[in-house]
Amino acid sequence: METPLAKAPPPGAQGGMHPTTEAVPTPTPAPTLMPTPAAAPGKPLSFLARLAREPLVHFLILGLALFLLADGRSGPAPGADAARRIVLTADDLRQLSGLWRTQWNRDPSPGELRRLVDDQVREEVAFREALAAGLDRQDILVRRRLVERMNYLWASAGETGEPTEAALRDWYAARAGQFAPPREATFATLFFSDRQRGGKAKEEAILARDALAGKSDGQADVQGLGDVTELPPRAAAMSPDEAAGVYGPELAEALGRLPMGSWQGPVAVAGGYALVFVEARIPGEPLPFEAVREQALEAWRRERREDSREQAYAAARARYAVAVPDIAPDAVRP
Repeated sequence: METPLAKAPPPGAQGGMHPTTEAVPTPTPAPTLMPTPAAAPGKPLSFLARLAREPLVHFLILGLALFLLADGRSGPAPGADAARRIVLTADDLRQLSGLWRTQWNRDPSPGELRRLVDDQVREEVAFREALAAGLDRQDILVRRRLVERMNYLWASAGETGEPTEAALRDWYAARAGQFAPPREATFATLFFSDRQRGGKAKEEAILARDALAGKSDGQADVQGLGDVTELPPRAAAMSPDEAAGVYGPELAEALGRLPMGSWQGPVAVAGGYALVFVEARIPGEPLPFEAVREQALEAWRRERREDSREQAYAAARARYAVAVPDIAPDAVRP
């Protein structure tokens, strides 16, 4: 601590003027932490003074300092702003140009390309905002489309390779009866017109098929579904040749391979698509492997996809805790 300077007495003080004398300063020692001095007896502490003495305040200030220090060193969390970034690459621009070229048989001008980019950004913004608003959970059509896409991804995991010729022959031999053309079949159809549905007959037939999943009666719960058509809604004991003449070759071929007891398809028919409910089928004689090799290979692939989808679903479901109430006999009543 420095020695205070000696001061001259004020002018007019007794003894007159005296020259100012200074003491030689001594080296300043290192500062030491001293306890907060107590208030003078009889003098209350101010609010700030009392606040400065609170241990909780010291703790909060220290915590804030550590937080700011850590935040300054680490920076923003990786990916924190990823949901707010929209990036179009040179490949995106080439794709937009290619779509324009396909439609108009020429390259887009810079102004036209800019409008294409603006439209793409607008679509992406609207899409992300829709997801943020939960519209994908509120719209049943969007929900079903997402479920369909997820089922497709699950099934695609099973497309890992093709069977050997010997393995395919063995697989067919164990299922030859499934490939025997039916001598006759009884079935119901539900028609969806491309003209009446603006070219979306297949997509809407898929949605109807999903809505009818689990329905074991081909005549029940179809009111309001499908379009008016000259095709008969039900055929009894019809041969494949007869079915081909009435409904078309695609549906006649499908009668031998579609599972019975549920709505299947869609199958292409004249003017649109049809869902098919096979009620009964009388099989004919099995065909030699060479005659149905391609159908057998496609059926093998389909079986692999279905197995893959079920395995992937089982693994995904195991990650969820599912709570379902007891299904009492009166649970289906309103």
